[in-house]
Amino acid sequence: MQHLGEVLARRKAAGEASLLVYAMAGSVPEERFLSVVDALSEAGVTGVEIGFPFSDPMAEGPVIQRAASEALRGGYHWADLQRLLRACAERLPCAVMTYLNPIVQRGEARAVEEIAAAGGSALILPDLPVEALRPFREARRVHRVDTVLLASPATQEDRLATLVRKSEGFLYLVSRFGTTGLGGGDTPSTRGREGDLAPLLQRAHAIRPKLPVLVGFGVRTEDDVLRHRRAGADGVIVGSAVQALLSDGRPVAEVVERVRPLVEALHAPLLPA
Repeated sequence: MQHLGEVLARRKAAGEASLLVYAMAGSVPEERFLSVVDALSEAGVTGVEIGFPFSDPMAEGPVIQRAASEALRGGYHWADLQRLLRACAERLPCAVMTYLNPIVQRGEARAVEEIAAAGGSALILPDLPVEALRPFREARRVHRVDTVLLASPATQEDRLATLVRKSEGFLYLVSRFGTTGLGGGDTPSTRGREGDLAPLLQRAHAIRPKLPVLVGFGVRTEDDVLRHRRAGADGVIVGSAVQALLSDGRPVAEVVERVRPLVEALHAPLLPA
């Protein structure tokens, strides 16, 4: 099983961009989920973020909200996540993305230990304040599960410095205001240009040059990937665009067709915009 943060760091050092794909656990049958992960691995995806459903996913757009609701209606539990994570981690490096409440209910140290035991190597909590990071950092010393922090265009310079210094594995840079997916406060006419994120990316790289910085929220097309790469991102995270296909029951081949151009854009020469 590969450690996600180590894979991302190696790719950054080699000048290679990375692509992570997010999908909600419990939103589709486990067999289908694993078939998609197999196909993503063959297509060249770097790693997988497995969402654990929560009843109040404040950072998520409608696609992922519906997926979380479907999983909760089906009675998806933490033990189910552990089983799925164990299988996925044999295929690709894995992170778990959820919210603070389920982790606190489980117990921070226990949750991190169980994620590590199942093969996960990163934990992403959009509502985790950096001031509450201590128990996760302590658990990491034993279990090597990175706690990934998030920054956004609204992050002030001093706060960004704190997030960059304390994030583990990589920094998750939210691309714009709103929630995940097209329609979460983002429309084709209001999407930012690469220059909007470039100053943030430059500051993050200056503060901690070896830390990978990946951009997520609203990433759907090859142009999105190229735009963020030109701005200085070390990779991108795709969620709603893939989850929509999963939730609609589309064939695995169609999911791969959606993702493959994004993988190709990782390796395309960066020409001027």
